[in-house]
Amino acid sequence: MRKNINKTYHHQNLRHTLLENAEKLLSERGIDGLTLRELAERSNVSRQAPYHHFSSKHALLCAVAERSFDDLNDLLDQAGINDATSIQERLKDYVIAYVRYAAENPEKYELMFGAVTWRNEPSAELTEKGHATFRRYTHIIRQLKEHGDMPDYFDEIRMSQITWATLHGLCRLKTDGVFVSLEAVEEMSLYAAEMILSVLKGQK
Repeated sequence: MRKNINKTYHHQNLRHTLLENAEKLLSERGIDGLTLRELAERSNVSRQAPYHHFSSKHALLCAVAERSFDDLNDLLDQAGINDATSIQERLKDYVIAYVRYAAENPEKYELMFGAVTWRNEPSAELTEKGHATFRRYTHIIRQLKEHGDMPDYFDEIRMSQITWATLHGLCRLKTDGVFVSLEAVEEMSLYAAEMILSVLKGQK
């Protein structure tokens, strides 16, 4: 048994394996149920092995959140947002993909945007990936302004923050169990996108 543990410990993809198993444990047991000790047992390595890659549970959670942002951006790419026929459609596609990811990955979403990571010195990489994802949304809002779909005096950063907060609120209501139906939340999200576009056009 010890020989098998050593073999597993030394393979080059150990960090990847640890993160894969951490995501599984997170889905099964939630944030509180994910421990480095349990992760070591699930990964068939010594209890000290995970600490060679993650100095603490917080570091592990930040790493999982970083991967989750990568997954979200992959989903946004697959949604064809950059290929949409209009900026308005890009906004709608972003909203649907974003809400679907949050609904299908509530534990990961909590790490990506929750207090457990952001109130306890998030890693530099997590901070950058989180901000980059928001900048992607801001870029869509900026394009709306450039195409005349919002007044010149509107600040696209503030407008992005306000409208994203609405989107985030819908996601939290779904992940917290207040709203159960994903279909209903997606429909509400589209209504929110339409409302945003309507308000912007009405202010011209």
